[in-house]
Amino acid sequence: MVRRLIQFIIIYAVIAIAAAAVFIGVQNVMSATYSPDRSDSFKDGEEPLSIVSLAGEQAAIIGRYTTGANAGMLFCKLYDRDGRNASRQDFYLSDTQIEICDLIVVGRQLKIVCLCTPWNAGADKYGAVFTVDPDDPAGETVFFRGDAYGSTGVSFDDFVAADNDGSYFAGIAGRTVVLFNSGGGQLARVMTDTFSVVTDVASDGSQILLAGTDAESSLGNSFRYGLCALYDIVGSDATLRWQKTVMDEENTCSAVLNAKIAEDGFILTGRTLAVEGSAWQSVNRIESFKKDDDPRRFHIGRDADKANPTSLFLLKIERDGSIPHSAIYQADTNEYVPGILRYDPQSVNSIVLSVYSAEAEYSKEYLVTLMRMTKTLQFTDADSFPVSGDTGLLCTRDYAGAGLYMCVIAPGGETYRILYFTSMDDAVNHMETLKKLRPVRDFYFTLRQKTPVLIVLGFALMLSVSGAARARNRKKKSKNKT
Repeated sequence: MVRRLIQFIIIYAVIAIAAAAVFIGVQNVMSATYSPDRSDSFKDGEEPLSIVSLAGEQAAIIGRYTTGANAGMLFCKLYDRDGRNASRQDFYLSDTQIEICDLIVVGRQLKIVCLCTPWNAGADKYGAVFTVDPDDPAGETVFFRGDAYGSTGVSFDDFVAADNDGSYFAGIAGRTVVLFNSGGGQLARVMTDTFSVVTDVASDGSQILLAGTDAESSLGNSFRYGLCALYDIVGSDATLRWQKTVMDEENTCSAVLNAKIAEDGFILTGRTLAVEGSAWQSVNRIESFKKDDDPRRFHIGRDADKANPTSLFLLKIERDGSIPHSAIYQADTNEYVPGILRYDPQSVNSIVLSVYSAEAEYSKEYLVTLMRMTKTLQFTDADSFPVSGDTGLLCTRDYAGAGLYMCVIAPGGETYRILYFTSMDDAVNHMETLKKLRPVRDFYFTLRQKTPVLIVLGFALMLSVSGAARARNRKKKSKNKT
C-alpha cells in the first residue's frame, strides 16, 4: 500500500512539475510582452496616444494623464530598444486645455504641436510647440498667437505643422490661415472665401498650400469637393498662383484632410463619399471624415452594417498644379479602408497606411495591417498580425525604416510595454506566437485560482486509491485463510 501511495505521489508530482514548467515558460513569454520593464513607472492613469521613433535608437510615447492631480496634462516618455524608460517630461499650461494636433520628428528631437484653449470664456485659442530633446532635458516651448494685427486678431480652430522639420507652422481659423516661422513670428496671413473649411497647410516659406473643401456660397457652411490652392509669399502678402478642385467626380463628395511637402510638390490625402446626384454636404461631415482617417479606429468587415463608407485617396500634386500620381482605396472593393499612419520624406517607402480591422464589435481578436507605398504612390508590400481584443496597440516604423516599435497596452489600460523588432517578419512571428500562447496562459490563470481545490481533489484521489488497495489486500488475505 505504501509503495503504491509513493508511486502515485511521484507521478502526481512529475505531472505537476512538468505542467508548471510549461505554464511558467508561457507566462514568461507573455510577461515579456505585457508586463512593463522594471525601470518604468506609471502614475495618474497614463493614456498613451501616439508612438514615434527618433534617431539614436529611441522611441517616444506621447500621452495624457487621466486621473489624479495631473489629469489633463500631457506627457512624453522616451524608451530605448530594450523597452527601458530613459526619461519623462510633462507638459502643462495653467488654466488651459491642450490638444495634440501634430507630431514632428527631427533627428533626436520631437516637436509636439498643440492647440491651446484657455478656460477663460472668450479668450483666443493659440498654438504651442513643445520640444523634447534627449540632449536638452529642459526642452523649449514656443507660442503662436494670431494677435499681431491688433484688433484683427485670430482665434485658431486648429494649429498644424506646415513642413516636415518644424520650420513653419500655421494657425487655421475657418477660412483664414496665419503662417508662422519656428520662433512664433508671423510671416503671412491668407484670407479666402473659396474654401468652406481649410483642414491643413503646407509651406516652405516661399509658397503656402491651403487644403480643404470648396464652398457653395460665401457662408462656407457646405461643400462638395476637395480643394487646394497655392499662394506665393511676397513680404507679408500672399498672392494666389492657382487653385483647383480634386476628386470632383460625379455622385461623390470629397475632402482633402492632410497636405505634406514632398519632392517638387505636395502629397494630399483625404476621403471620398458616394452620394446621390450633386447634393452638397454639411461641413459637419468633415469631422466624420477625420475619424475615418484615424488608423486606430476599428473598421468592421462586410458582414456588419456600415452606412456611408468612405474611401481613401492619395494625390501627388506638383507646384504647377498637375497631378502625376494618384491612388485610391475604394470602399466598395476593399473590406477595410486604411488610414494614414506616417509620412516620412526621408524614407524610400515614404507612406505607411494602417488599419485596425475586426470581424465584429467586441471581437476576441483584431488584425493590424501595415501597408507601404513609395513617393510615387506605388504599393510595395503589406504585413498583418493578430492582437487580442482586450489589448491596445500603437506601432510605428523605426527612424531608419527597417524595424518596428510597438506599444502593447495591457488589458485594463493601466500599464504598457515597449517592444522593438528588427524586422516586420519578427514582429508578425511574435504576435502569431502570442496568439497561440494566450489560451495556455488563460488556462494557467484559471488553474492557479483553483489550485486549493485541485490539491484537495488530489489528496482525496490518493486516499481513495490507497483505500481501494487496502480493501483488495484484505480480500486476498481472507481468501487465503479460507
